[in-house]
Amino acid sequence: MRPLPVVLATRNAGKTEELRRLLADFPVVVMNLSNFGPMPPVEEDGTTFEENAVKKARSTAKVVGLPALADDSGLTVDALGGAPGVRSARYAGEHAADADNNAKLLKELEHEDNRAAAFVCVIAIAVPWGPALVYEGHCEGLITREQMGTEGFGYDPVFFYPPLQKTFAQLTTEEKNQVSHRGRALRELRREFDKVLLWLRQRLTEAGWKWDEP
Repeated sequence: MRPLPVVLATRNAGKTEELRRLLADFPVVVMNLSNFGPMPPVEEDGTTFEENAVKKARSTAKVVGLPALADDSGLTVDALGGAPGVRSARYAGEHAADADNNAKLLKELEHEDNRAAAFVCVIAIAVPWGPALVYEGHCEGLITREQMGTEGFGYDPVFFYPPLQKTFAQLTTEEKNQVSHRGRALRELRREFDKVLLWLRQRLTEAGWKWDEP
């Protein structure tokens, strides 16, 4: 039985290698968008992380004709009604830098005592038609009153993780991977991947794939 191809909806080599290691024990071949020609951009106009992740996965699957996996993630802050949410990367503007987003967030919370927040990551797997499978990871913490730490990216310098008494920007890569929203979503995907494979093979068999052919 030939391995199942899965396309990660990114050209990021690091993310691709991460998924390959995660699924090394399963009969899959992980590719990314660099294995294909120019791809039409996907407008991330959903109102939830799930909508954006499913849209990216489904759009990629339709273009390449193979199962695709995509993720969307961001920060939600209780006192801001869930903002920045799906606009996390562009909270301070369409072309905002991390420093701009962090500065705006701290300003918005300047006089707020409720600092509760959570990072959220949603992973979606889709074939070129029909429904998608969705996996989600959360990491709860607090927004600091100033930036601390030099590691990581995005909101890491202002996201304090109480169990380790550090911001994400003060954690090592290994520490962060163990507790992060993305790490948790990926581990949930791995735990369920036997079922994911059965689902994908069933969907593709319905489309005429022959698993006993090379």
